[in-house]
Amino acid sequence: MNKECLFLDVFTDVPYAGNQLAVFPDASDLTSNQMQRLANEVNYSESTFIFNSKDKDADFEIRIFTPKQEVPFAGHPTIGTAFAICKILNLWTIDKQILRLKTKVGIIPLEFKPDIIWMKQNRPNFQNKYTDKLAIAELIGLTPQDISDKLPIQEVSTGNKILIVPIVSLNSIQKANGNAILLEEFYKLTGCLAPYLFTTETIDKKSTIHSRFFAPHCGILEDPATGSAAGPLTAYLLHHNVFGFDFELINEQGIEMNRPSKIHMNGKIENGEYIVRIGGSCVSVGKGEFTI
Repeated sequence: MNKECLFLDVFTDVPYAGNQLAVFPDASDLTSNQMQRLANEVNYSESTFIFNSKDKDADFEIRIFTPKQEVPFAGHPTIGTAFAICKILNLWTIDKQILRLKTKVGIIPLEFKPDIIWMKQNRPNFQNKYTDKLAIAELIGLTPQDISDKLPIQEVSTGNKILIVPIVSLNSIQKANGNAILLEEFYKLTGCLAPYLFTTETIDKKSTIHSRFFAPHCGILEDPATGSAAGPLTAYLLHHNVFGFDFELINEQGIEMNRPSKIHMNGKIENGEYIVRIGGSCVSVGKGEFTI
């Protein structure tokens, strides 16, 4: 049995930047074990597998795998899969406005604008705050002085529970690295997927946020663009009134990996409800075939 695979770069408008993604358009006869082995073979941070939807409220169903495990939701795979469905496979007409992809955390609506695909994430859930800066700093190879006192270290979820860590400066965030052993212990203890570091000092003047994401315990030493963490960060920024209660900004990530990414973050609190949207561009870079 042979399976086609599409290769994309997500959260970029130029090839060989952003976050890599492998998309398998027809996964209907693949087992979970086969999908996991294919994701491990590709060895990108995530690979996605498309199914016809059994849910009348969804257009397609997708499953998402890292090299080590299936994850219930991830940002760049969802946006990249939508791009593949609409722009490469021509399985959906853009004049229908909204594409709905069913993931393990529910149905995610995606809207196509001229250059950006926007993904509305789930309502945020604000969870534990951490005051032991030394313990958190050890997870990411920094000192307590590198972590800001102006904002809390907090778990936030819009699908995946992410630990948001405010960093004092660009210099500090660029020194960070993920401790695989400590992060795996932290994940098992808390259920928090991984830390998402951010600072308001940036390299590109058009950007407002500079971020990094480490998940070596999931097979991702560092991620060049993390939409499922940018969503919780957007909610966190709203919750703590960092840029007001209605903003749109660019988050730069992946620069330390030589894979610069631009994640568009749109946040609003309207009638007491959090509206969190993450957007980005995609580029097709190739295709191949795997023998199962």
